[in-house]
Amino acid sequence: MKKLLSVLFIASSVVAMAQPKGKDPKMAPTLSPGYYCNLKGDTIKGEIQTNPTNGESDFYKGFNFKAKGPGKVVAISPKKAKCYGFDGRNFVFTPINESEVYIEYLSKGRLNFFEYKFDGSVMGQPGIESLYFIQDTKADQSSVELRDVKQLNTKFYKKEIKPYLKEQIAIWENLDKFTFKKEQIANSVNEFNSYYPSSSAANKSDVEVEKVGDQPKEETE
Repeated sequence: MKKLLSVLFIASSVVAMAQPKGKDPKMAPTLSPGYYCNLKGDTIKGEIQTNPTNGESDFYKGFNFKAKGPGKVVAISPKKAKCYGFDGRNFVFTPINESEVYIEYLSKGRLNFFEYKFDGSVMGQPGIESLYFIQDTKADQSSVELRDVKQLNTKFYKKEIKPYLKEQIAIWENLDKFTFKKEQIANSVNEFNSYYPSSSAANKSDVEVEKVGDQPKEETE
């Protein structure tokens, strides 16, 4: 028994000694083709890091970018980029509770439906929480306030979302009355937007046009 305990003690000592002191080692960045829009509205193409250090919630605080050609991966904050995207995911800057963050498009067109994720608690345990937002980019003058990005209350969302879907009321009626389901809402917004293809096409082009020049020095080739 003493020999077994000695072996276990030695083994645990070796493991402890093998652990690096200080910060946990960072994983090598995994990069995917992407873009960001600088403050002048130019679209800069390159690669976005898809495995941020602190997980999924990092995408809503900023992102790491590598310009085309040789160069380093650099951190980009909302102070330098008003939108970015990769792998079919698109984010846009918006202030929330006096913080400068990104929110992610779940649906994009005349109506925009967004999600914002942050570190919080789920069932009393550390986890990622979400806030949801909606916007009518083409609301008429009588409802001009709908053009602003508005947070949805997940408990009373159906009442709050009705003004946005009023022109296609059947879509609104099919929403679940009691349970907030982001996939169902995204599908409903996409269906609504299909009736206004010109708005969807105009918004889509916002992230597809590349303008050359005015790249930050640390991000140029």
